[in-house]
Amino acid sequence: MAVKTTLNATNLEILGAERLAQLLIDLSAGDANAKRRLRMELIGHDNPARLVSEVQKRMAAIAAAETTMGWRTLKGFRGDLNSLHELILRQIEPSAPAEALDLLWAFLGLCDGVVARTNDASGEILTLFRAISADITRLVATQSPAPATLVERAVEALLANHYGQSDGLVSGLAAPLGESGLKALRAQFLDAAKSPEKRDAPRPRRTSRWKRRQIQATQLHRRTRQDVVHRTLEALADAANDVDAFIALQGDAKQPGTAFRIAQRLHAAGRSSDALTALDAARGRGHVQDMAWVNLRIEALDASGKTDGAQTLRLQTFRQTLDPLYLRAYLKRLPDFEDVEAEDAELDAVIASGDATTALWLLVQWPSLDRAARLAGARAKEVDGEDRDRVAPAADRLAPRYPLEASLLYRRMVEAILISALTVYYGEGAAHVWEAERLDTRISDYAEVEPHDLWISRLRDTYRHRRDFWQRVDG
Repeated sequence: MAVKTTLNATNLEILGAERLAQLLIDLSAGDANAKRRLRMELIGHDNPARLVSEVQKRMAAIAAAETTMGWRTLKGFRGDLNSLHELILRQIEPSAPAEALDLLWAFLGLCDGVVARTNDASGEILTLFRAISADITRLVATQSPAPATLVERAVEALLANHYGQSDGLVSGLAAPLGESGLKALRAQFLDAAKSPEKRDAPRPRRTSRWKRRQIQATQLHRRTRQDVVHRTLEALADAANDVDAFIALQGDAKQPGTAFRIAQRLHAAGRSSDALTALDAARGRGHVQDMAWVNLRIEALDASGKTDGAQTLRLQTFRQTLDPLYLRAYLKRLPDFEDVEAEDAELDAVIASGDATTALWLLVQWPSLDRAARLAGARAKEVDGEDRDRVAPAADRLAPRYPLEASLLYRRMVEAILISALTVYYGEGAAHVWEAERLDTRISDYAEVEPHDLWISRLRDTYRHRRDFWQRVDG
């Protein structure tokens, strides 16, 4: 049976409408935002058309405000903005979608002013405005506004995209605008970008040096007009699938980041050979190849018919990273029977690879438990005992068939915990000791390995001052 004191909508319904109404009145006393929300909810319930006017008035007040929001008022202001957004979507859009779209365009236009005076380092307000931009593209797809009006509003929003709130606008409007609409948008945007940028003169405020530093630390980076124009033209080139136009906007194509973005678009456009050329041009520029770079190169090699090169890169990447995905992809493309021999050769080599912990984890997950046991037996001292997320499951997997090797892994984790003296792990360490003791009964020959009782005696002597740990072990 559910606990009736848990705060949720179902339990609160028990109180009844009259009592809930009184509670809302009490809770909203002295809270202007809460009162405003309740009043707008009532207006929306009674007359959705009037709610449009009320939302417009509130947005006008927000646009005209100049007060900088401090941390005491920021939370309430964020709640106010979220409430307006919700009212538009839940109360206005179902009955008046065209009016809702107009309100969302106006709401998006508040972003620059709001962000500038809130110093919202959490990014929640900017996230809200990005959601509004997404709502606009969703409504445009269903409402099909006049192309001229849509282009005009999009140009206005894109020119004001100083904080990235409208980054997804061009891609979202590409389908409704079509090829001709995108061309019109580009032309009008470039024409509008020639006009001088209007910015409010900064208002002098007396603030301490500490306060100025706090404000600067929490302010979001504001894009310049040049940056706004450049990013928008890139987005327009992507929306039109014009790779050459995108490349023309780039600076030094040999910069690794730039080369990667160019290659991405060339490969997506079916120009994989050109993509490889772009990637090759960036070599020797100090670029550390991450997995996204490697994956793109492999895809481009395959697509351009250079399958041998793709296979070579898969195998090289596996040997460097021990990521099983690359080995599986490599083996999958080998002829029958050759894949078995190649698999055995590569997994045998893993046992001697540089990172013993990663190698152990790969062999356990592949799975190749016999090789994992050989690695644990030969290189247990190289395994990172602090990597409990991988070593503990590996020991658990080996324990049923390879008790000695599993015991060595438990020992590594116990010793790491004792060295670190982190009491939070003492319970886990004691459990590993018990597991090693349980396995001891199944080990008939330790060979050159220190037997369990001698190991425990040595630890008790060396770490006798870890009394809390040994009390857990003995408890």
